[in-house]
Amino acid sequence: MKAVGTDAVGMLRWGLRRYRLVFLVCLLLGGALGPLAALQRNVPVEAEALVVAQRLDMDLTALPRYGQAVFNNGEVTRAITAQLGSDAGYADVIPDRVQLVAEQDNIIFRVLGRDTDPKTAADIANTAAKTFVNTLNGPGAGVGTFTLQSPATAPAARADAPDALLAIPIGLGAGILLGLAVVCVLLVARRPVVDPVDAEEATGVPALGSVVVPRTPKGSVARPEDLAGLAPVCRRLLALPTPIVVLVSKPRDERVRQQLSMALADVLQRVRHLRFVGPPELRELVGEPEAPSRPQGARPVEGDTPSSLTLVDSNEPLDLVQPPESTATVLVVWEGIGSAALRAAVTEHLGGSAEARLLMVKRGGKVSGQPVGGRQAGHVSSQEALPSVDTGLTGAPGTARG
Repeated sequence: MKAVGTDAVGMLRWGLRRYRLVFLVCLLLGGALGPLAALQRNVPVEAEALVVAQRLDMDLTALPRYGQAVFNNGEVTRAITAQLGSDAGYADVIPDRVQLVAEQDNIIFRVLGRDTDPKTAADIANTAAKTFVNTLNGPGAGVGTFTLQSPATAPAARADAPDALLAIPIGLGAGILLGLAVVCVLLVARRPVVDPVDAEEATGVPALGSVVVPRTPKGSVARPEDLAGLAPVCRRLLALPTPIVVLVSKPRDERVRQQLSMALADVLQRVRHLRFVGPPELRELVGEPEAPSRPQGARPVEGDTPSSLTLVDSNEPLDLVQPPESTATVLVVWEGIGSAALRAAVTEHLGGSAEARLLMVKRGGKVSGQPVGGRQAGHVSSQEALPSVDTGLTGAPGTARG
């Protein structure tokens, strides 16, 4: 059965973990800006003046249309503009600052004034109502007589505290949506590879699996048992038909590749005669454990010496020149590498070898590790150099050569 890659939900969960700082910033931004905007916004209030027809000479059904025509003929707008000065544009007075409400079959007109200041709202309504009454009474006979029945008074200021409290959850919700949108944009732009199955589908190169590499204090290295997923990778490496395994990576991933090389050498030298090729400091850390002692007089048993294995970790071009037909090249990549970057790395580092493999590395938590000085070659016994670890591998330990 073919393994299933990462689905959309799994990718989003990974993105939220990877970009959690971006998501948190968006969440805090929405939670802070929502109440701030609610506190700073000025909500207009309305003041109402009533105009009534004392005597009506025209048809009642035509009164609302006639009132709207008189109210919008420009007299009210000029009066309000003269009162407000440059604070209001001529075209925005009706219906933004003042509005007429004329109900059908009703002799009362409602004049509404709007402003963030209650007193100014009342002044606008009264000015508009007085101008409206004068304009209505202008024709005289045939229309009727109108008067200001109830002038506008300054309404109570609107309380903004409930709006600010309501804006907090609204802002947090907006922040969550913004964070999810930003994370989704980053995932679509980078198209990260977060699973060995996805890496194999993106490149066509088989994957050995993934290993969790923990962080260690300066001057110490992680023990093999601290690297989750190392044992399955070792079993797959031993199953390869080639006697040479070359670990390669991008230059910026050299440190994690070297940690993997030391851990792999530490485990593989227990079941194979291992020859390690790499920088001198790594060869010293891998060490040369003593060969297991055989009882005196006992004859060697055929097959008790496994075939040798060469593990290469180096940036030196001459160290990487190995017989292609007997070499397996393993590209070490970080979890979350972009699809384009992964394909470029495969093109650059793999090819020409008998076997090509991918090995994904995940970042783990912090562990104490073991001091670098405790693994110097020639100063430790085989039991100290190779602590007992349940790796799932079988076979007798071999000899590590620098």
